[in-house]
Amino acid sequence: MHIIQPPLFDFEAFVALRGSDRLVMVLEALDAERLISALEREHWTGRNGYPIRGMWACLIAGVLHQCRSIAEVARLLEHNKDVRTVCGFPGKDQVPSEDALGRFLKKVVGHRQLLEESFEGLVEKLRQVLPGFGAKLVTDSTDIKAYSKGQRKNPSDPDARWGAKGTGPAAEKGEERDLYRWFGYKLHLAVDGLYELPVSFVVTPANESDTKQMKVLLEKAVPAPTAQPEVVIADKGYDSRDNYELVYEKYGAAPIIPIRERGDMQQPDICNAKGTPTCGCGLSMVYWGRDGEYLKYRCPEAVGKGVCLSRFPCTSSPYGYVLKLPIKEDPRRHPPVPRETKKWQRLYRLRSSVERVNSRVKALLGLERMTLRGIAKVTVRALLSLLVMLAAALGMAQHHRLKELRVLVT
Repeated sequence: MHIIQPPLFDFEAFVALRGSDRLVMVLEALDAERLISALEREHWTGRNGYPIRGMWACLIAGVLHQCRSIAEVARLLEHNKDVRTVCGFPGKDQVPSEDALGRFLKKVVGHRQLLEESFEGLVEKLRQVLPGFGAKLVTDSTDIKAYSKGQRKNPSDPDARWGAKGTGPAAEKGEERDLYRWFGYKLHLAVDGLYELPVSFVVTPANESDTKQMKVLLEKAVPAPTAQPEVVIADKGYDSRDNYELVYEKYGAAPIIPIRERGDMQQPDICNAKGTPTCGCGLSMVYWGRDGEYLKYRCPEAVGKGVCLSRFPCTSSPYGYVLKLPIKEDPRRHPPVPRETKKWQRLYRLRSSVERVNSRVKALLGLERMTLRGIAKVTVRALLSLLVMLAAALGMAQHHRLKELRVLVT
């Protein structure tokens, strides 16, 4: 709980501010007591510094008001009386300087673990107030550009790397592929597909593969068996047998991931590129439901979905030929929710939720225009943005304003 002792002469204005200002709601929902206590126990040299709680509030205010640098945070405090009041600096002469804010941020970077604990605490609280939160997880990554030029022989940000993502037609279709390149980092996210809120994250250099980060994201997103997801949704960048087995066997969830339809992955007379088995005459069989750990398929002619071209019938039964495939044998090619079903398509449409979260984090919470260097500072800055997003959602939920759950700015 964030508590500010306002000056008596401005108490009425402060009370009115508490009911409407988003910053107050975020600070109240954000539990950072362990971090504040740890910072207060640190040894300070020279004269007494600014109050830790007020400095912490300044950082959160800077994120919420889309400040791209510490200098902009200092200017925000100088020109915005309401923000100064909430942070505990009612007078302009009491506002911390840019250098003081920079030193405080450096101290916060040293306590990243406590920040992550605050993030996990917010996620757990959201599980309690939002029905089904975390049941449908969506994973993806987005670029974070470094505050440095990658063309230099010795870049000013030694932790940043060059990354690339395809933006054109898929290479497996035999067409050329345009690449988007950037110098910096990747923010890997697992978000709830219904509420569009982050559940776990990791920051890596831009050259790290998305595929390898799913294990880390799920380990953070599922801290206990009671938080098991129902489905895990991702794009083709996460298509690997290890990821399918991880999602299905370890977490008991259905992987909703498109398969790479490359030519060397076709299995003629067995199944098509999406994993649907084919009958003897080459027709795709019709999915007929799931029987425990098996997928059931029927003859397409028997269910009116095609005309058999074979000279001899597959079976004499009027029910038609039936094939049962064990999911566990190859969950990548034969996932528990087959790719050609309407359910798979309906679930995969939730993947756009993570793109909207990426857009909000970058455009509204400042990750698109950072002026920090080093993966430690970039991780903390990304974490602050995610904390603000979760705290704003928790505050809205606690005030029964669910329609404004994802509203970050007025």
